[in-house]
Amino acid sequence: MMRVTSLVVVGLKASWAVAQVPSTLQPPALWWELLASILFGLVGIILAMVGYKVFEWITPFSVADELQRNQNIAVAIVVAALIIGICLMMAAVIR
Repeated sequence: MMRVTSLVVVGLKASWAVAQVPSTLQPPALWWELLASILFGLVGIILAMVGYKVFEWITPFSVADELQRNQNIAVAIVVAALIIGICLMMAAVIR
């Protein structure tokens, strides 16, 4: 019984010591992290749009016309895969 109570006391002392350690992410740092996340998000959206425009520029047909007028499902799937691929690459670079 004595051994169990001594382990409980040691555990409580260790948890108290951990609770006394100051956090490394202080509130001003949290605001900087939030601002950085917003900026990286905006840069990611802009780069995804640029990637779509480059894809539209290099194709021999108008992607917008194929999607709107002809409702070409194959072109829609390719454009969706392109956007997802660009976003995954940007997420890997930002991370």
